[in-house]
Amino acid sequence: MTSNDNLPLSEQAFLARTPDDAVLVRNAVKGHILGVQLEPKAMRDPMFELAQRIVACADVAYLQGQVALREQMENAKLDPVCYADFPTQGDLSAARDRLRNL
Repeated sequence: MTSNDNLPLSEQAFLARTPDDAVLVRNAVKGHILGVQLEPKAMRDPMFELAQRIVACADVAYLQGQVALREQMENAKLDPVCYADFPTQGDLSAARDRLRNL
């Protein structure tokens, strides 16, 4: 997550980056991409690899926001049916593993 913890969750953004910091993607909690930053070393990769890295970062950033929403609903003691289809920490961990292994 980015350093906006004092904002309401609906206004927060989530950041994911490749292990070499060459690709960064920032997503809103609702899932849309707010920005993609590519460092010069990322541009030396074949385009299909660059695309995979961008998508993997976007997946992690998106899942961070969705897991935060799920946790908010759990903490509010909502009926589990309200968040049953939301991604879990396991989903986020799997996406982080995919990003690390690119």
